[in-house]
Amino acid sequence: MEKSAQAKLKKKKITGDQWQKITVLGLIVAVCIMFAILKPDAFLTVENAMNILLQMSVVCIMSFGMTIIIINAGVDLSMGVIIAFTGVVAALYIKGGKEGDSLGNIYIGVLLGVLAGAAIGFINGTVVARFGLAPYIATLGMQMTLKGVTYLISSNSPIYVSPTSDFRLIAQQRLFGVIPFPILYTIVFGLIASFILKKTVIGRHIFAIGSNDEAARLSGINLPVVRTIAYTLGSTFAALAGVLYAARVNSGNPTAGAGYEGNAVVATVLGGTSMAGGHGSISAAVIGAILMTLLQNGFNLLNISTNYQMILIGVVLIISVIIDRIRREKAMS
Repeated sequence: MEKSAQAKLKKKKITGDQWQKITVLGLIVAVCIMFAILKPDAFLTVENAMNILLQMSVVCIMSFGMTIIIINAGVDLSMGVIIAFTGVVAALYIKGGKEGDSLGNIYIGVLLGVLAGAAIGFINGTVVARFGLAPYIATLGMQMTLKGVTYLISSNSPIYVSPTSDFRLIAQQRLFGVIPFPILYTIVFGLIASFILKKTVIGRHIFAIGSNDEAARLSGINLPVVRTIAYTLGSTFAALAGVLYAARVNSGNPTAGAGYEGNAVVATVLGGTSMAGGHGSISAAVIGAILMTLLQNGFNLLNISTNYQMILIGVVLIISVIIDRIRREKAMS
């Protein structure tokens, strides 16, 4: 009887991951209360709530991709530029296509943008997995290269799509006139990412490699293939976020997404995904993205400089990684 009671207590014991999620949820509530007190006339409005949801959708979708890569013990520093690159590719095709701004032309433009982003991920994965380059070096090199390519194909200026084009409706429409479409996309893409990680063979292999790549190799998992797939999936989600961002502003901007890779990493780690790999979830990325978006929205309402916001993001990232390291060391001891 005593053993069964102890077993039940162990089952009910809150894990370190659950504590982190509870802590972040508590911070979300605290941040909402703080900004509601400091700026009630601007923060507590329906318009601002919709703005928060729209801002959060891009960070969330990017974080889904970053989560997959980080669980695989990698990182992608080119994601922010992928946002700009895919938006420019989509806008260029929609603007210059033979069928003008027809719906079919828009779908092709969106598809080209997403495929272009996926191709970048495939290249990143191949360089990391096949040639053994450190993820930071490989993706930083891609970031610099892709930034140059994006500026070249856009002639250093935004590619504006016609105001009458239906391209903008991808991001600006609302379900029943209330729920913004980007929120629906975020939910759908989140469910897809979660399904891939939890219910597919490739998802289990991604976790296995992140936990212990040598053990995964000895068990028969093809490391280069799985790593390449992880980077391709990650960049595909970033490309989806890029096209969504471009549709929201109805243009492809070569400077869009600058620094967004940092936001995605912070959101992912803040929610509880381990930078060491082998551990994390899509729900953790969502929680982290909500907190990041609320902070940025509130600071903008208070007219706090983006320079200070960047400092905060950097500090939060460092603290999150330190906490993750301490948590892992405790789990191993």
